[in-house]
Amino acid sequence: MLSNKKGTLVLCVDRDNDIGVKTGIETPIIGKDNNLDAASKLALIDPEESDANAIFGAVRTYNSLSEESDKEEYEVATIVGSELGGIKADKEIRKQLVDLLKKVNSNSIILVTDGFSDEEVLPIIQSHAQIISIKRIVVKHSERIEESWAVLSRYFTKLIDEPYYARWFLGTPGILLVALAILWYVASEYVGMVFLIFIGSVLVVKGFNIDQKIGEWIFPSPPNLIRLFTSSIAIILIGVNSYQTYISILEFLPEPSLWLKEIPKVIGYLMFFATNLMVLAFCILLAGIGIYFYLMRDSKFWWSIVGVVATLWMREVFLRASDILLSSQPIPEVIQNLIIVVGLGIATTLITTLITRNLSRRFESYFDRYEEKKDEKS
Repeated sequence: MLSNKKGTLVLCVDRDNDIGVKTGIETPIIGKDNNLDAASKLALIDPEESDANAIFGAVRTYNSLSEESDKEEYEVATIVGSELGGIKADKEIRKQLVDLLKKVNSNSIILVTDGFSDEEVLPIIQSHAQIISIKRIVVKHSERIEESWAVLSRYFTKLIDEPYYARWFLGTPGILLVALAILWYVASEYVGMVFLIFIGSVLVVKGFNIDQKIGEWIFPSPPNLIRLFTSSIAIILIGVNSYQTYISILEFLPEPSLWLKEIPKVIGYLMFFATNLMVLAFCILLAGIGIYFYLMRDSKFWWSIVGVVATLWMREVFLRASDILLSSQPIPEVIQNLIIVVGLGIATTLITTLITRNLSRRFESYFDRYEEKKDEKS
């Protein structure tokens, strides 16, 4: 206990009252022996309790200061708040602090905490005494840190040992370093540009899964083989259609340099000559995609059916529109036919959408397997 001469108090604060709840010891706890006894009991009950370490830290600070100076008096004490936290805890800390300062006759405080409640405790203590120093007791061993390090070590090992990850984590940077070294020797001014091109290419390839898609095209599974076959046919038809359309337009408009003056006719001839093969190409493409989705048990299969129906109606719309553009004067009957075709197309597409939606619900169990596989992969 301090004498009438004002001294320095080494104060430990347990804001959530773990000491009282777990040990039943009355607070404030004043004196070295009482604090050691309280810390020991708390550590025996809960070895992971940080407040026990904070009390031991306060006692150690008290011992160190007492040994360094015989002229100044020191005392060590512990006060608590409430397990309810909040305002009630702060009121209890204030009450115990006022009583403690009356008993120890101190005008300055060295605050020792576990680092978790500094912001809440500091204003309360500073309103009653001067804080000359703050000492935070941080436990060196932490299970979370140890577990985090174990996880990081496991990931680093995986990056090095597993071929798939190693080629990106080690192989790609290795190739980059070798290429940069060679380029530095040959022409150092291009090093930065090549570095950016290489990094950008890697990011684009991985970001859009280009490597995976190329692998699927080179080594296709049966569903991918069907999609590859139908896509190839569609591309060939589009190429043939483009050439045929260009030749056909030349028969009616032999001077391509004058096409800008005849834009409506060029568009009309383009729709008239290109529509049939273009629609056929898209129907084959959508059919291949639909078969792929069906074999993969993907519910997007139903949308490919809607796409085929909408594409067939677009053929009629394009042909009627070309009649209007190629006629010298708008014919009311042709315009009326276009409106009828558009209305029938919208109605048929809407009916197809409703039918496929009902069918998708009816055969939901078949296509659910794709969703299950997708969830397992994720």
